[in-house]
Amino acid sequence: MRTKLGYQLQRGGKPFFIKGGAGLQHFDKLKAAGANSLRLYSTDYADDRINEAHRHGLTVMLGLWLEPESKLDYFNKEEVNRQKERLRQQVLRYRNHPALLAWNIGNELDLGPGNIPMYRAINDVSRMIHELDPNHPTTTSLSSVSENISRVKRLCPNLDFISVNIFGGLNSLAESLEKRGWTGAYIVTEFGGRGYWESPKTSWGTAKEQSSTEKADFTRVRYEKTILGHQDKCLGSYVFYWGNKFEYTQTWYSLFAPTGEKTATVDVIQTLWSGQRPSNLAPRINALKFVGATAGKEIRLQAGADYRAKVTATDPEANSLNINWKVYQDIFIGTMPSINKLFTPTEAIANSVEPVNGVEVTVHSPTRPGAYRLAVSVYDGKGSVATANLPFYVEAQARAVRR
Repeated sequence: MRTKLGYQLQRGGKPFFIKGGAGLQHFDKLKAAGANSLRLYSTDYADDRINEAHRHGLTVMLGLWLEPESKLDYFNKEEVNRQKERLRQQVLRYRNHPALLAWNIGNELDLGPGNIPMYRAINDVSRMIHELDPNHPTTTSLSSVSENISRVKRLCPNLDFISVNIFGGLNSLAESLEKRGWTGAYIVTEFGGRGYWESPKTSWGTAKEQSSTEKADFTRVRYEKTILGHQDKCLGSYVFYWGNKFEYTQTWYSLFAPTGEKTATVDVIQTLWSGQRPSNLAPRINALKFVGATAGKEIRLQAGADYRAKVTATDPEANSLNINWKVYQDIFIGTMPSINKLFTPTEAIANSVEPVNGVEVTVHSPTRPGAYRLAVSVYDGKGSVATANLPFYVEAQARAVRR
């Protein structure tokens, strides 16, 4: 609703500013961090997850999965109607769930051609939802702020507000929306460290990932500027990804290690949400490098040779640190990877790292030429972790010339 101070989301007649996480894991830690909401992308796994969220006192933005234009012909009315009927049944199933906060119709459908029938289908589903469930608002998550905003404004008037998944551009989101003519309310449905598509690249085409320390600092600045700084229009946000998942690398979006340890971004988010920082903070990684290499210079190694690598890390509580090293092959070179490769975990290369001391290792360069990453995880033994990786390229050894 609109108030004298701007737009406001209400639940039970009271103002409700979303402090949420997008993910499927660690709901207890999400609640403990000060969150009040969870984002689920689909009803495929909603029965268990929405009930679990409710048990932890979390509301849920529930996704209704609309197929992208690459999988559904939105010019085909029969196909569109079948999808709508499937979504109707989902709305009927969950509309009275006590944890339900809002409906999210599709995720990043604007990544496709963006034909008019697709946007009209979104609006039609929103209209249907309002008929079946007048108690919960509707939105759709866009992948960017571009000409898609004008299409949504023109073709989806039945939506209550828009949502945007945005990372590096979060700093200028409010200005970008205003420039595109959007004057209404919005939610940030994904944010965090810099995305791989917008990160600096090596000369061989792989993206350079921020350390978990850099991601935390990056996230804090953007949250304060846009999400806290524009509460007259921003209704809240969902940090991404609350859990552990492989996307591009083992750690790019994961706010937790596979074994459950939290990263520094969780510390930052808890402090921003609750005003209270955790009693135990994650370690900080100050540098990861190959010994002797020039800072900032790309790393090229000879196949089958040995090199020394070093990490510089500290712990806020001076806990003793346990450091884990691995080498992975980088399968994403040049252009964006296929969806299958993007979410398919790569295995660590066996016997590629040998400890020298607590902070240094010998890296046995792979014998196969190509792109790789040296990854390090620094554990404090108290439930926190710091992560970083360094891309390098293995070149074939020059053949000896016979004389």
